[in-house]
Amino acid sequence: MSTAKQFIKNGLLLACTSVFLRGASVAFNVYVTKRIGAEGIGLYGLIMSVYMLVTTVATSGAGLATTRLTAEELSSHSPAGIRKTVAFALLYALFFGILSFILLAAFAPYIGSGWLSDVRTVRSLYALAISLPFIAISSVLSGYFLAVRRVSKNAFVQVFELLIKVLATVYGLHLFIDRGIAFACFALVAGGSFAEIASCSLICILYRIDVRRFTAKSLSVNSVAIRFLYVSLPVAISAYLRSGLVSLEHILIPVGLKKFGASASASLAQYGVVHGMVMPVLLFPSAIVTAFSGLLVPELTELQTRHSQTGIDRVVGKVFRTALLFSIGACTVFFAFADPLGIVLYKSTDASLFIRFLAPLCIVMYMDSVTDSMLKGLNQQVSSMRYNIFDSLLSVALIYLLLPRFGINSYVAIIFITELLNAFLSMNRLISITNFSLSVIRDIMTPALSACVSFLLVHGIQMQMNLNFTHAPTLCLCIALFSGCYLLLLFALKELSIKLSPSHIA
Repeated sequence: MSTAKQFIKNGLLLACTSVFLRGASVAFNVYVTKRIGAEGIGLYGLIMSVYMLVTTVATSGAGLATTRLTAEELSSHSPAGIRKTVAFALLYALFFGILSFILLAAFAPYIGSGWLSDVRTVRSLYALAISLPFIAISSVLSGYFLAVRRVSKNAFVQVFELLIKVLATVYGLHLFIDRGIAFACFALVAGGSFAEIASCSLICILYRIDVRRFTAKSLSVNSVAIRFLYVSLPVAISAYLRSGLVSLEHILIPVGLKKFGASASASLAQYGVVHGMVMPVLLFPSAIVTAFSGLLVPELTELQTRHSQTGIDRVVGKVFRTALLFSIGACTVFFAFADPLGIVLYKSTDASLFIRFLAPLCIVMYMDSVTDSMLKGLNQQVSSMRYNIFDSLLSVALIYLLLPRFGINSYVAIIFITELLNAFLSMNRLISITNFSLSVIRDIMTPALSACVSFLLVHGIQMQMNLNFTHAPTLCLCIALFSGCYLLLLFALKELSIKLSPSHIA
């Protein structure tokens, strides 16, 4: 199979899996929101802010380093090198996974009562700590399967993990929901930890079966250790700072809202609306972008190993433009259908309001995600993390200064400012190391006008047929109709092409 066809096949598989997982996650999130309310979602969000930090310590850049080095060894036709890379990566991941488990278990009472200012989180932090070594191991093996283009294994494991998580969490909520929000959050975290352990066990079995293809007489890891650490440690150190700042940012939000005048319960509820309800919806379509952009890391690594600048420029330009078309379409859907989306999903006008306000950020967030993946594939992960750290520092400072004075509306403005800055810095770096360019008229204005025309057509049909957008089937039909019109216009204007050749990827 040609490189291009394999890339498309793997991308479509991951995209379909990601869409299913995101869809199931959003539906599950709606279910959980109805069971524990906005305040419970806000408390769970605080716990998840710690989750981001401790999982960063647990993985410490192991997944990216495994993908890059395995792709390099695969390009050099070195089976022994592949096995050595994964062997060292597993040792590395076990060390940091166990270390993060010990640290979180030891400091959970202080983090819950002092850092998060809510003792109700302590029990959940203990449940979270148990999963950390397993998360670390899974990150390494996921990186391996990504590098060797066996992404079907990752997709299968992700679906399995979600299934276990849903079953375990529903059962846990059934047992603990009557005992209050603290126990409900414990059920959510414990269900997730159980699912991580189960999925780690499965991916280990799949790895043991798959790695038999790569025979090696010796498994000494000394030869790959320095190369692995060269990639992983800068990423790890940068990620520690970034995750710590993001965790601090999420902690400061409810604190700032309370200083603005909201009660503790109302502060958690407002925080829950933005982060627990609105952001998962806005990030749902990014599953498709993320699926393909993740595959770019090994592809660009191999092109860089072969010193193929022409191939790199071709891939970057093609991917960037395609992702931009997708992002503009998603932005239009959220902006135009914000009111019915908030009502259908959460029966919340507040959610509708924030969906519309934040819809334009879809373009920025999706493109930044793609750009970061391409930078990592081109060995620019340190630059990417440097921009992320600066973004987080600025966000923390603005939240600390503005949120107590202007409330939740200032937080929306802060998200805009920091996301735009981060995306600008990342894209500027990508442009500086490649030779691709954008046309404002062709790559931005044309798809934007196509999206507007598509919505006007759908709106006209809705007016003529007197359709009610607040009915879920009707809303889904109208969004599907918009998507079809948008794609047809892009094909008609030659913005998209179904032509596929190996030169598109390599």
